[in-house]
Amino acid sequence: MKGIFVLSNLLLFSLILQNHLAYTYTAYTPIARYLKVPESDVPKLLAQEKTLVEGNRIVIPLVTKNEQIFGGSYIDIIANKININTKNLSENGIITNNPAMKPYLNLLSFIQVKNSLYDLNSTFEDLTTLAIEDNATNVMLSNEYIVNNIVIYLSHSDDIQNKEFIADAIKLNPIIIYDEFDESKIEVMKNHSNPKAPNLNAPPLQVYVLGGDGLHNSEFSAFCTAGFWVGSRSNSTFYLMTAAHCSKRGPFNPDGTVDFYHLPWGSKGGGLLVGSMFAPNMSAIKVDMGLIMKQNNRISVTPSVRNTDDQEFPELRIYGIVEMDTVGTLVCKSAYITHSTCGKIIAFNVRVINESGRIFNGLIKIEELACQGESGAPLFPFVEEMFPGIFITGMITSGRVGSACYAVPIGRLITDDMYILTVNDLI
Repeated sequence: MKGIFVLSNLLLFSLILQNHLAYTYTAYTPIARYLKVPESDVPKLLAQEKTLVEGNRIVIPLVTKNEQIFGGSYIDIIANKININTKNLSENGIITNNPAMKPYLNLLSFIQVKNSLYDLNSTFEDLTTLAIEDNATNVMLSNEYIVNNIVIYLSHSDDIQNKEFIADAIKLNPIIIYDEFDESKIEVMKNHSNPKAPNLNAPPLQVYVLGGDGLHNSEFSAFCTAGFWVGSRSNSTFYLMTAAHCSKRGPFNPDGTVDFYHLPWGSKGGGLLVGSMFAPNMSAIKVDMGLIMKQNNRISVTPSVRNTDDQEFPELRIYGIVEMDTVGTLVCKSAYITHSTCGKIIAFNVRVINESGRIFNGLIKIEELACQGESGAPLFPFVEEMFPGIFITGMITSGRVGSACYAVPIGRLITDDMYILTVNDLI
């Protein structure tokens, strides 16, 4: 009987331990979830990624210089390969005979493809011209090396207006994907609560707003995510950067601004006023970027990004900015709904033609980042030797459920008069 009691306790302890281990969250959890690998594998994969990116940065100018032969390059972290698309395998020596490539030769994989970079770029521009001439709406064009084709993203709700464009586009043999918005997931409900974050019944006297925190307007009709704090060199004012389109729904103050309030992770209601954003003319702006002026003395600025699910590193400190250049690289984001998630870069220089015919250039497409309704979220690569320090590489501007996110690269967000707050800035 005593043995049965001991055995029962051991089984119970084992179940409790397994349950605890199953829900243990570490710095590697978001990457492991995306790659579908054990967290113990992540450090090795990150080391592989670093080497692959170094090698691909040598490949990129060689491929670009020989754009009629090669069709772009991208890395595969799991396979530990730099994949180089080529129309002519006999020309591989252009890459392999370059002395700088010697340390990376065993990582190279040449793939026979139909389209060269020249072909892809020409088709990309031809499709843009057709979209404009045919008055197409809500068209997203992406030059994707992984599939060696131009991918067009459309919605069936625009089929009537896009009918002529679709008929013309098919002749150029792109990949057309109908990627529908799930309206039920675009915005957070007013009483949304996340059990992993602290439950805040009332805001404290002084509140730090971090990148990744939620934002809402006064009517709870618009929700976005805080990006990061920036400063103005000309007037010493602090602004919270987020997506400009967050202000589209108002309600508008007499001066045309829209007030935004803090929505911490795990909160059940509205928070403190952060400040107001001048609502931009969405038919005229080139970058979906808005600035909320800090107008509340109870709001404190900090060069940090929210990571509360990780009890060891609940905040990620911003050390600076970095531009990404390699397809296949991992990036992560912090946002109000889904918190910290990661995905890989699928394409650079994505082009969007919106319902007003306005063209947005230079976006980054990221696979499976889970970001619909989380516009404004900060985007950053995972640099293990710097962690919990991070470098901001962009800001989420849009996303679609089960598909991809689109981000504005940091180089298009920071102006000459503006600087991003980092740990080196004394606030």
